[in-house]
Amino acid sequence: MHHHSTGGTGEALGRRKKERKDNIVIESEMETPKSKRVMVAVDDTEVSAYAFQWALGNFISEGDYVIVLSAAPYLGIDYPNADMASEYGVPMLATPQDAERAEKKVTGHSKQLVNKYLDMCRQKNIACEGEVVKGDAGSWIVDEGERVSADAIVVGSNAHGLLARTILGSISDYVLHNSPCTVVVVRQSEDALCIHDPLSSQESRKVVIAVDDSKEAIYAFTWALKFFCKPSDNVILYHVHHPYVQPITGSGTGEFGIEEVYIPPDVSAKDEVESLKESQKVVEKFMAFANHESKIKCEGIVRTGQTEAKVIEGLISLKADAVVVGTHEKGAVARTFLGSVSDHLAHNSPCPLIVAKAKKEATIAFDVTPPEHETNNGVAKHHST
Repeated sequence: MHHHSTGGTGEALGRRKKERKDNIVIESEMETPKSKRVMVAVDDTEVSAYAFQWALGNFISEGDYVIVLSAAPYLGIDYPNADMASEYGVPMLATPQDAERAEKKVTGHSKQLVNKYLDMCRQKNIACEGEVVKGDAGSWIVDEGERVSADAIVVGSNAHGLLARTILGSISDYVLHNSPCTVVVVRQSEDALCIHDPLSSQESRKVVIAVDDSKEAIYAFTWALKFFCKPSDNVILYHVHHPYVQPITGSGTGEFGIEEVYIPPDVSAKDEVESLKESQKVVEKFMAFANHESKIKCEGIVRTGQTEAKVIEGLISLKADAVVVGTHEKGAVARTFLGSVSDHLAHNSPCPLIVAKAKKEATIAFDVTPPEHETNNGVAKHHST
């Protein structure tokens, strides 16, 4: 089933320009239209409704093109199981005719669901289409996302109910790991919502962007500025600094094969200070670029400690409305933020998570290596524990 409402897809891309300023090199597309193709995977759960509502109000903009996808259960030879028998009111010892009727009921229910969300898009003048598929939801979402050249895929997480298992739960992990494009994971945690509900923030949102010196973090940062952040947002560039660890060298003559070397406290302290300065300079580079290249004003925060814990702690204390991260572990400072952190946030973030993933054809150039002599008005705040 496909439904198209009025409006174009808005896929026009402007000409890229390269700039070099203050040791920052980036392929800038800030002046190009910020329209995007967004696929939203839906089912019949509350968290799916919450995810769609959040996406429609915070992630999808006029000029975007939305594909609403629902994966209906395939009633194969293992039908009926206990869940389906209860949901659709058919006996466990079903005949082929019972299975056929249930199959039509499942498909009809999915079509109604998709039409409901298409109506919500049309009410906001968003161009859209709907699609109902049958089979493994994770594979369908990833494959269809690639087929329609989606710029982002939105999924809910931690839902319950019959159709939830076809879209959510472990499916969000599968999509996160295999999607060809950016993935938005929206959780509906009752504990987090008691502290702050991102749906309540209309004009001024708190958007946290995780940064380090990797190309993946750079891509996430530029993607967020172009496709997500608004001038009215309070954007926080957030970096977790790991305490400096003295490298161990030697011929392995000490206990456990490690050279026993005494490191004076003042030497370790000096190295830690220098290491922290490097982290602060990285954040300040991002701040300077944002101020120069866009109307988005940013502030920087550097925290010291265990990465996953500090990220979650920061999101809660800031009452963040969304967090943007890159993915994959690359680069010297990247190990403090990316890789497993995106997985951890997908399961524990108190706010919607945007994992920006570069498409295969995308290229990025952005040097955040601190120069020997740097003058910068931006100052990143450091918070230690």
